[in-house]
Amino acid sequence: MAKPTTLSAAKLLILLGDGATPTEAFTAPCGLTTKGINFSAASNDITVPDCDDPDAAAWSERVISALSGTVSGSGVLAMESLETWREFFFSGVSKNARVKIDTTLANNGGYFEGKFICTTFNLTGEIGNKIQVEIELQNDGEITWVDASA
Repeated sequence: MAKPTTLSAAKLLILLGDGATPTEAFTAPCGLTTKGINFSAASNDITVPDCDDPDAAAWSERVISALSGTVSGSGVLAMESLETWREFFFSGVSKNARVKIDTTLANNGGYFEGKFICTTFNLTGEIGNKIQVEIELQNDGEITWVDASA
């Protein structure tokens, strides 16, 4: 068995766009030590009867009706990033963001990109520890994949 190629968790980046035109710059706010993107699908159940035996138990079939994506992150609060997260959350408007698998392996790396709204911005603190931050972004439309070679 060949050993798989793996990456350090530090290679998974959440990047926020600055909204500039014509060329938008994307940067990773500092401090997040745990990052992720989760995709889910809403489905509708449809009961399909057996036409030859209407008394037989009908099978359920499912149809995907909507797709969604959630970006999450948590870690230590870097004061350099506080304004970024605070303004994003309280603005109530969507912003371009990317979740990048930062690699030089052009055939495997790339990033997910779309518009997102910041739906969670939590700050917590415990005596003897650093202030922690937790964020969650929900998609505001389609999320696409862009290959690293693009």
